[in-house]
Amino acid sequence: GVDADGRAFEPNSHHYELLVISPTLAALHPTKALVHILGNGRRTNEEWKVEINNHHATLRKSHVNVMHDSALAVLSELPTTIKEDENTILPNERRLFEKVKKKGRVDQSKADTIQAIEYRLAFKKALKLAVDVARSGQFYLDSEEL
Repeated sequence: GVDADGRAFEPNSHHYELLVISPTLAALHPTKALVHILGNGRRTNEEWKVEINNHHATLRKSHVNVMHDSALAVLSELPTTIKEDENTILPNERRLFEKVKKKGRVDQSKADTIQAIEYRLAFKKALKLAVDVARSGQFYLDSEEL
């Protein structure tokens, strides 16, 4: 596809990176300057908020809109929703795993299934967080975007 700036893009490219700090705090397209502290120090959530807000103020709104639309497209193509995974699928798989475990067996296939569902759920939550951040953040509007 082509983004709003006429650049070719791929949904799984580095142009769509997301740094998740907490379930409600993330940075779209984080820079090396933003992430240099990872593994080298600490920031409080408040410090992260300030750094992320400053970072987002430099991101072009058109680029953020493309990231938003890409995340929504991927979410819409997945076979289940976050709610279905959390409320139905994962509890059912865990219940079946525990039922077998009480009989003294460990069903490794079921354990792998649960882990895959948990991974898929985390991925969906990250995509949803990207959408939420793109909708609520303050981003750079240049003269071409006004």
